[in-house]
Amino acid sequence: MFHLIRAGATFEIWAVRPLDKNESFAMKWLPPGKKFTKQASNDLKHEYTVGKSLVHRSIIETLDFGTGKDGTYLTMELFKTPNLKQQINEGAERLHFRLEKILCEAALSIQHMHKEGWTHRDIKPDNFLVNEENEVRLIDFTIARKIPKGLSKMFGGKAPVQGTYSYMSPEQIRGKEVDARADIYSFGCMVYELMTGKLPFTASSSAELLNKHLKARPHEISVLQKNIQPDFGKLVHRMLAKDPADRPESLLEFYRELKAGRCFHIKPKPPLTPEQEAEKKAASEEEN
Repeated sequence: MFHLIRAGATFEIWAVRPLDKNESFAMKWLPPGKKFTKQASNDLKHEYTVGKSLVHRSIIETLDFGTGKDGTYLTMELFKTPNLKQQINEGAERLHFRLEKILCEAALSIQHMHKEGWTHRDIKPDNFLVNEENEVRLIDFTIARKIPKGLSKMFGGKAPVQGTYSYMSPEQIRGKEVDARADIYSFGCMVYELMTGKLPFTASSSAELLNKHLKARPHEISVLQKNIQPDFGKLVHRMLAKDPADRPESLLEFYRELKAGRCFHIKPKPPLTPEQEAEKKAASEEEN
């Protein structure tokens, strides 16, 4: 039993259920044919290696990997819910009444990855699945790398320039070997977007966008989100510091600061249900 969830440029995501089981799984599949390359197959195997080493309630559970004449596949926990980017596109403010819980879980998922010695290197709302019960799953470890230690940390080194331009840290753009603080910068971009509905930087070209990450200051978040708690606004801007040394040391620090305070000055209310919106519209029409 199976059905297609999403088809990307290289991989396809399917919901599958073995005939001998009642449970369904997600399968990331690299089909044979034009899309199949050794590099793409190795990327999927790498994602399996990273994911299998991460056991956390807010990280997608990685189950199995295989390759053969029918292509290469990776099976994972099936967590059927829109990703955060899809939900932002429907209106970031609709998430605000539960944003603190979402951010706490998201921060802990990345912190666990760092504790296990990995950087994600592609933190963005597309890579977080969040359901209505505020359960979170961090996904997609395709470009994750080991956090450098010892001599490799001391002397630095080069790393492939990979990631999503709207969320990439300055050191990642420069092709440096990065540590947990690069993910903290990307997470800061995501938090900024969730709070305001806007990215910290936009541009008409890729080169201009990357240059803004390197040199420009984002608009003060309190100008775009009047209801932000001042201390939280300062925390978001610290995460977006150009120099990694100026950012919070870890996402555990972010988690603790958020738990001790709050995102918003006035607690946002849940959005109206479709029925409530219809009633409100009808009442408004009667008044007019």
